[in-house]
Amino acid sequence: MISSILKIPKLHRGKMALAVASALLAVALLPRTAHAADVGQPPPEWAANAGAWPAHNYDLSNSRATTQSPINSQTVSGLKKKWTFALKSTSAFGAFASTPISLNGTVYFQDLNSNVFAVNRTTGKLVWKHTFNKPSIGPNGVAFGNGRIYGATEANAFALDAQNGKLIWSRKLTGNNREGIDMAPQVYDNNVLFSTVPGNGLSSFYQGGALGVVWALDSATGKPKWTFNTVQDGAKLWGNPKVNSGGGLWYPPSVDSQGRVFISVANPAPLYGTKKFPNGTSRPGPDLYTNSVVALDGQTGKLLWFHQALPHDIRDYDLMIPAIITTLPVQGVDTEAVLVAGKMGKVYAYRADNGQQLWTQSVGRHQNDIGLLPRKPVDIFPGDTGGVETPMALAANRLFVPWVDLGTRADATGLPGGLAGPTNFRAGRGGLAALDATSGKVLWKNKLASMDFGAATVANDVVFTSDYAGTIYAFDTATGKTLWTKKASAGINSFPAVDGDTLLVGAATTGFFKKPKFELIAYSLS
Repeated sequence: MISSILKIPKLHRGKMALAVASALLAVALLPRTAHAADVGQPPPEWAANAGAWPAHNYDLSNSRATTQSPINSQTVSGLKKKWTFALKSTSAFGAFASTPISLNGTVYFQDLNSNVFAVNRTTGKLVWKHTFNKPSIGPNGVAFGNGRIYGATEANAFALDAQNGKLIWSRKLTGNNREGIDMAPQVYDNNVLFSTVPGNGLSSFYQGGALGVVWALDSATGKPKWTFNTVQDGAKLWGNPKVNSGGGLWYPPSVDSQGRVFISVANPAPLYGTKKFPNGTSRPGPDLYTNSVVALDGQTGKLLWFHQALPHDIRDYDLMIPAIITTLPVQGVDTEAVLVAGKMGKVYAYRADNGQQLWTQSVGRHQNDIGLLPRKPVDIFPGDTGGVETPMALAANRLFVPWVDLGTRADATGLPGGLAGPTNFRAGRGGLAALDATSGKVLWKNKLASMDFGAATVANDVVFTSDYAGTIYAFDTATGKTLWTKKASAGINSFPAVDGDTLLVGAATTGFFKKPKFELIAYSLS
């Protein structure tokens, strides 16, 4: 998922002192409004297809875990390639960088030219295709609800008829040509939620005046219901809209049974700083709501609370991994909590009712990752393509966290080679860690020979991930023991899905292959 991964550096930090201190209060509590019992509900097709993979992260809690599959630690070694579907469109990050969804016997997915495909789950044959040919840096992806497929190009949200791929509605969400959309939407309560980001391609990321706005649209018509600006002061952009930008979402938010929506907000910019404004001094203060987990009323978009994990970010350390909802014992009482992570290489647990932090845990390598940056370049770990880049998974009170160890050389004024400068991916490493969800304690960790851009996906007692070099891994959730591996036909920066006895994997980035073969692969027990 190098696509969104690379989401070109994201950094920020400005006047420290009082502004940062006030940001660290971060838990801004506002009273909740009561809702009827029908809030926080997924589309009816999800429950009817619980044995498949009906959403980007499987469910509204973003668990990325299923127990309704015959794939387990005893059977996983029997997975064999059943079919492949060739992916021909390509972008700067390959052809595919998201999660396929699968239900009603059909696999739906979106490539990095925004084109949407429906493929027969049994045979891999094309059912229909809707062509947009609008390049995206990803991770993008689609959602299903009420007979419609939802997704976005860089400027427009859309709905397609799931039976034939015909366009039902389309709505432009970007405020200017410096903004875009590159996330998979979330569907709940007849709403479909999107977010803009401060960029719409490698050449136009983090230009002044671009920001991320969350939109809730009517799922049937595309009519806006509410918006939430992930930049606290909106178009003022922390005092310098000609220079500053930031915010927005990479991934679908989670939604709880009370109708609360939990969003994970990306970084501010300029990244690191500029010659005129070193260390992000063009945006003094905490730069809210960047690098924050934010709870919203899902019916109105009203702010309930927020907690900023990293005020005034100057290292491109988005807190963008989709929040996972769970229940944890807090002082002996079962309490709803949200688990979230980001490119700073840290995982956090917060109370869902007020944002109180419960624990934090670091993963991967850390070097020169705190404090102001010097005027001379230094090596920073995690780098701007490091830390936690892709979604986590939660099963049986174990949180599975993919991480990337790849450094960035930068100083107080930016990257010596610029945002689009060369990156040596061969130097990158990665891994998958299992944390105790109650305490954050590391239970086990497996280091990988290449960067883990493959998220975590759980089927019973097996957790799957993959690396940029094109290897797919299956580990025992309890011990971390390797149960199965398979070499794909290309590098992988997308996320596996499980539909019954079938594992779906997109191998569609170059990796280190001389002649990569981009394709969606179905591995099956049958």
